[in-house]
Amino acid sequence: MGRKPSTNLNLPKGMRARTRQRKRGQPVTYYYYDAGYVNGKRTEIPLGKDYISAVQQWAKHEAAAAPKGQRATYSAMVSRYLAEISPGKSAGTQRNHRVFARSLDKFFGNPDAPLDEITPQHIRQYLDWRSAHPGAANNEIALLSAMWNKAREWGYTDKPNPCQGVKKFPTARRSVYIEDHVYRLVYQAADTQMRDMMDLAYITGQRPSDVVKIHSNHILDGVLHITQQKTKAKLRFEIIGLLAEIIERNTPAGGGYLFRNTNGGKMTRDRLAQRFAELRDTLAAKHPEMAEDLKQFQFRDLRAKSGTDAYLNSGSVEAAQRQLGHASPDMTKAYLRKDKTLKPLK
Repeated sequence: MGRKPSTNLNLPKGMRARTRQRKRGQPVTYYYYDAGYVNGKRTEIPLGKDYISAVQQWAKHEAAAAPKGQRATYSAMVSRYLAEISPGKSAGTQRNHRVFARSLDKFFGNPDAPLDEITPQHIRQYLDWRSAHPGAANNEIALLSAMWNKAREWGYTDKPNPCQGVKKFPTARRSVYIEDHVYRLVYQAADTQMRDMMDLAYITGQRPSDVVKIHSNHILDGVLHITQQKTKAKLRFEIIGLLAEIIERNTPAGGGYLFRNTNGGKMTRDRLAQRFAELRDTLAAKHPEMAEDLKQFQFRDLRAKSGTDAYLNSGSVEAAQRQLGHASPDMTKAYLRKDKTLKPLK
């Protein structure tokens, strides 16, 4: 048995990678397509140094080399989708696609299995296999369904989407509302930077991914301009009051990102979530009587609290919709975690 490769295990079948040292010492990886034997000689076609571009070219070579009528593989579908379609999505969606694809790979086993062999029964079996994580399972099957639809467009298969008609797990929308006393407990224990991030998330109603990417370049003529990463909605906030204080306190000399990690680099959404979870769990240990409420508190809940409070204070769904940057009031209603207080009948 030949020695198994220890690197580049993420490469699709028939794609090679070789890393070379430049004269100055920097390693550079080059990708190649294994075209097999041409005129009795092993032939490799250069694909360049960029991984995504290389996979795109690999997919084209595979399609051209496949005999007419040969069934496309699961591996070819996934690789091409991640190389061509995912890069057009947000950074968070791209990350999710990679995570979901790894889970799908574990179940569907042989990556070279023909697409036509995947049936609705396999989708049901996958959901049962992932029943301990229903939300993740639903998302993974949603990705498989999207990939399958693209595979039909590419001519990889003409079979109906096997995900259609298979009932996924029922999931409830997140309904946690952070009460003021819980918010205050976490806020008082936080350091200055965490307080500023909490305040900014609440007063603007923005997602964690939009909070951490705020840059001094987004400030112009006394207005903070935010383009939401998820929806590309464009919002403008007048820089007054608490928002002005946060920006003045955190804008670095010479400009840059407002919020930075301990190494001076840009704060990331994942690092923010990790720091917040550590703070929350420490408080839960100190205040066991509030542990349940504290452990339900995620940084992203500040967006729903912001929208809910805007609605309660104004009595208008439209006010909350503007705050959150939603395209429709129906989308906003999903974020409202409380309704108006009712008066008892006289």
